Amino acid sequence: METNEFLDIPTYTAPHVAPDEMDWDAYAEHYDLMCDLNPSYQDNLISLASRLSQWKLPESAEVCDLGAGTGNYIHLLSRLIPHAHFTHLDSDKKMNKVAAHKYANARVENVDILNSCAQRVDFSEESFDLILCVNALYAISPQKPMLQKIHSWLRPNGRFFIIDFGRKQRVLDWTFYLFRESLKHHRVGTYVKALIEGREVIKQNRRSTKGQNTGRYWMHSTAAFGDTLVDCGFEIEELFPCYRGYSDLAVCRKAT
Repeated sequence: METNEFLDIPTYTAPHVAPDEMDWDAYAEHYDLMCDLNPSYQDNLISLASRLSQWKLPESAEVCDLGAGTGNYIHLLSRLIPHAHFTHLDSDKKMNKVAAHKYANARVENVDILNSCAQRVDFSEESFDLILCVNALYAISPQKPMLQKIHSWLRPNGRFFIIDFGRKQRVLDWTFYLFRESLKHHRVGTYVKALIEGREVIKQNRRSTKGQNTGRYWMHSTAAFGDTLVDCGFEIEELFPCYRGYSDLAVCRKAT
């Protein structure tokens, strides 16, 4: 069995962004354009949507997205489970501002946006039927206590849908991948425009790679990721690599 090498360090709350840390403020205005060009990102959305019917959530389900960013997952779910109530949690004000506009344009009114670090939030136990955390946990240290809190926030038989970066990010690999996919779908012009306007995206991805190298961000194998989830009390229903092998996807349940 592999060792769970989660980051067991004090919560990081520096007043300024460090050189090996993502500056999400700088990323916010270009984030959705890059996601739109990335089929792997769209596959992650499809993975969530395809599993909803299996979970048999209550009609008025309570759903929380941790590290919700620009709100793409709640925007999707608001169409599929319109009577649910959503909690959007993210610590970046610009990301939250983009999400707020998105929700307003889609007339999603049953959502609360919380501007806070996940480590600082204390929801009541058994508050949610579904919790999402997509490519965010790797940056929320220490990971194991955070997962234990998430487990306590779930209602019995509630689901935890998590995708998490685990392997070293290779910026050139992603750059060529997005170019190839744009070429396939005759969107090279859009891709070039995105690169010109979104030079900041490449810069931030390089920061992320640096953070992986310095140990700021959690890196893990699929097996070690699963072991950590089990250690925190989750019953794993599905576990496999995704996002071109850079991330892992797990569907977990809180046993009754």
